[in-house]
Amino acid sequence: MVGSARSRRRPRRGIRGVVALATVAALAASASASYEVQRGDTLSEIAVHTGTTVADLVATNGLRSADHIRAGQRLTLPSAPAATPASRAEVGALIEREARARGWSPAFVKALAWQESGWDNARVSSAGAIGIMQVMPATGDHVSTYLVGRPLDLHDPHDNVVAGIAFLQHLWELTDGDVERTLAGYYQGLRSVRENGTYPSTERYIDNVLALRERFR
Repeated sequence: MVGSARSRRRPRRGIRGVVALATVAALAASASASYEVQRGDTLSEIAVHTGTTVADLVATNGLRSADHIRAGQRLTLPSAPAATPASRAEVGALIEREARARGWSPAFVKALAWQESGWDNARVSSAGAIGIMQVMPATGDHVSTYLVGRPLDLHDPHDNVVAGIAFLQHLWELTDGDVERTLAGYYQGLRSVRENGTYPSTERYIDNVLALRERFR
C-alpha cells in the first residue's frame, strides 16, 4: 500500500551532516555528544538525523520552542533511552508484524513511529499523546469504538501500535490514498489540513517521515 506510493520530490534542505541510523545509538549514548546548528537547519531535521526527538532536544537544551535555534548554536544531544536493545528490537518486530498484518509497509509505519516517539512506549507528549505511535486519548477512543471494535489500552505497546495503524488506515481512506495528506492528517489533524492547508511544521514532518522510510527499507 503505502510502501509503493510515490512521493513528490522537494529540494534538499537543512542539516548538512547526515548521520546514518546505524551510528545513531553510539552518537546519542555519549553524554557529551553535540551538534552545531548550520544555516537552514530545523530542529525536526536535526532530531531525525541524530536519532532523537524534537521534544527531547527542546528539553535537554532548555529551548523556549522548537523554532528558537540559530546557526552556530551548539545543541547537546539527549542521552539514549534507557530501553535495552532487546526492547527496541521487540518494538521493531511488533511494528513489522502489525503493519504486515494490516497491509501496510513496515518501513513506513516504523518511520512514523520513530518520528513520533523514537519507539518509546513510555513517552507522553505535553499535549497528552501516548506511546509508540503518539495517539491522543480521544483518537484512541474513536479507534476503539468505530475502527477496531474493542477497548484499546494506549499504554500497552501492542494496542498502541494497533491504534496508530488503524488511524492511519482511516486517514488513508479519507484522503483517497494520498500518502502526504495521510501524514499531514496524522500530525496536524485532517480537519485543520482541509481548512488551513498544511503548516510549514507539517511539511517538515512529512519530509522527515518519508526520509526515514527510505532508511528503514
